[in-house]
Amino acid sequence: MIWASYARSLYRTMSRHRLYAAINVLGLALGVAVFVVLMLVVRFQTSFEAWIPHADQIYVIRSKDVLGNWYPNVFPGMLDELRGDYPQLVATHATGAEATVRRGGAVTPANVSMVDPSFFKVFDLPLAAGDKARLLQSPDDLVVTQSTARQYFGAANPIGQRLTLDLNKKLHDYRVVGVIKDRPPTTEMSADFLVRLEVPTPEADPNWREWGYNTTTTYLRFATPAQAKALSGDLDSFIDRHVGTSTHRQPRKNIALRLTPLLKMHLITPPAEAIVAATAAVAVLTLLLAAVNYVNLATARASMRAKEVALRKVMGATRPGLIAQFVGESVVVALCGALIGLAICELVLPLFSAAIGVTLKLDYLGDPWLAGLMAFVVLVVGVGAGAYPAFVLSRFQPASVLASTRSPGGGRAGSRLREALVVLQFAIAIGFTIGMAAIVSQAAYLHRADLGFQRQGLIEVDSFPHQALTPEQRASLLTAWRAEPGVVAAAQADGKPGDPGDRITHFKRPGAPGDGPIIHFASIGPSFLQTFGARLLAGRLPDPSRAADFSASSQDVFLVSPQEAANAVNIVLNAQAVQALGFRSPRDALGQVLTANGRRFMVIGVIRDMRFHSPREKIEPLIYWSFSGAIDFGEAAVRYAGVDTDDLMARMAVDWRRIVPTEPFEAKTVVAKLEHYYQTDNQVSRMLTLAAVLAVVIGCIGLYGLASFNTAQRVREIGIRKTLGATTAQIVTLLIGQFLRPVVLANLLAWPLAFLALRTYLAGFDQRIALSPAYFLAASAATILVAVATVSGQALLVARATPAKALRHE
Repeated sequence: MIWASYARSLYRTMSRHRLYAAINVLGLALGVAVFVVLMLVVRFQTSFEAWIPHADQIYVIRSKDVLGNWYPNVFPGMLDELRGDYPQLVATHATGAEATVRRGGAVTPANVSMVDPSFFKVFDLPLAAGDKARLLQSPDDLVVTQSTARQYFGAANPIGQRLTLDLNKKLHDYRVVGVIKDRPPTTEMSADFLVRLEVPTPEADPNWREWGYNTTTTYLRFATPAQAKALSGDLDSFIDRHVGTSTHRQPRKNIALRLTPLLKMHLITPPAEAIVAATAAVAVLTLLLAAVNYVNLATARASMRAKEVALRKVMGATRPGLIAQFVGESVVVALCGALIGLAICELVLPLFSAAIGVTLKLDYLGDPWLAGLMAFVVLVVGVGAGAYPAFVLSRFQPASVLASTRSPGGGRAGSRLREALVVLQFAIAIGFTIGMAAIVSQAAYLHRADLGFQRQGLIEVDSFPHQALTPEQRASLLTAWRAEPGVVAAAQADGKPGDPGDRITHFKRPGAPGDGPIIHFASIGPSFLQTFGARLLAGRLPDPSRAADFSASSQDVFLVSPQEAANAVNIVLNAQAVQALGFRSPRDALGQVLTANGRRFMVIGVIRDMRFHSPREKIEPLIYWSFSGAIDFGEAAVRYAGVDTDDLMARMAVDWRRIVPTEPFEAKTVVAKLEHYYQTDNQVSRMLTLAAVLAVVIGCIGLYGLASFNTAQRVREIGIRKTLGATTAQIVTLLIGQFLRPVVLANLLAWPLAFLALRTYLAGFDQRIALSPAYFLAASAATILVAVATVSGQALLVARATPAKALRHE
């Protein structure tokens, strides 16, 4: 019965004060919607590989190269050496492979992983068909995913079906022995085909057991964390036992191994981890903003219910009963806001998912995480907002309240509390707005930043490095593409411009001490730098008409005859290489002769640093070494002008099918490929823009509610002021000034915090904007203007009222 009375009281309160109820519920709903959507993003990013049974027992061995970079790969033969030292170890390894499927005359690309037969002892992947104990026991065995099985076999039973794969230049007929259930999107195990990885003989692959030939990912599985810790502590000794002295390396200086849990691999890089942490922080701050807004309005309205509380106490209500009533009402309102917030989530999730390129969805029945999250939000916000009326108003004595003309809790202390909450609200909103302005500017800057080459009018052929192509086919393709109308140039190299790749050695300048710095070198074909539009700082580029500018073969470049070694090879440096070698300027490097592994190199040109990788990564020193012959596994680029891109790519595909009929053609514009490196920062930019807009909206909703409440409380005061001669403009200025004071204070709080956060964020970029004061001034001006617009309506409404109406009861 008493709870029914509480429900009627809540209904009457919300019915009488519809604006207050709507503002409270809407502000909280928006905050909950943003919080849930962003926490879905955080959960998506932090749940990679969690779908794998016993994923917490699986670890990846990472290796460090001589430059201090960490990679999730080691040399293939390490698995055998690990098993020799640790016989009880459960381990496997995997490596990707270039492959196509040939079926019924059609050739389609295949995403293949070659794995050790013990793969399914480490990865207990759920199967749709097949016997896990017998998978990959034969070199002819093939395991596919469910979607792949449907693609090639339809509704037929895939077990026993045969597929022909062109794998590493070899045709092989495989028999399907297992089908893996389709994986969720939260995985980096993207292979659709699993085949057995055979151990080659030393003659067939001398690099198999070569430290530094890091081509496979090795996975270890431990029953307990203590076992993983024990092996991790022995890895240095393992290196000492197996590297030996014949590798020209200093083991402890140049080689390191580290065990990393599989569940941490997706966010192993500091930028990825920082972005997820920032997303979680934005989610929590947005919810805090909405909660503060809700609490602020609740405390403001609570002072108007003092007489109601006094009457209830006169009628026999106890303090615990009043506390239960107020907290219960607050929790119910919070629950309404949360439910409406979930409805908003359902509306915006498809648009938000499309904007960030990630599929997000709410699973109400099958996801206890969501239910727990919403219960937490409702209880924390509801109890927090109900605490003030529950514990403050319920302690007053009825006689003092009913005898007074003022509402307890509505004095200076109450107004200071509300002003402090408004400061907190707008500090969050202003911080988001400053961050949005700077991060959006950074994202836009990346799209127009100087990359050291001309990104427009350039096509990169992804299928050109395929192992199945012969040198003759590569040469024929380049010749055919150069003959196409609109093509300005076509060239190849063993990597993208500015991409250091994995070919490094010591280059020494004359008279320099030691072996010289370790510098990457790239093999490039004729006109490669011209095709990309490299920009000279000094000297010249390799000239196809000068034979001395080119070496014959890109294979075994340091294994040459004494006569060849005596002739200096002409090379081009990037700007970072000039600094690494200690030259005073690009012009100072011209004509200098470097030595490396017994060969001599003449510097003929210096170009600007070229970037074809993440703007977060530093550009490495790089030497461009030109070759006249075909470059194995080299990438091709085509420069064009004055023709439609799609039309040219279609004609290039025709040339490809004529020359290489057995392999699929794949190509993209360089602009499209570069978007991959900007994708994460574009997502952060969109996310923070949404958060900033909603933060300002929520803050203004709360400010409007407070303005309505405060002006209503000051009607008598304003009537007296007008009677004494105050003008409408003076009263409006007075009211707006009082409301703007917490907004100005919020700027003083938000600026230093936003500066520190943005400085940390931008420090993660090698290419970045300057942190200009304009972002802070513009964000503050925008929030102040919005705040003025929000309260002006209420201020004008009260200021224009006639004094007689306000004082008619006096």
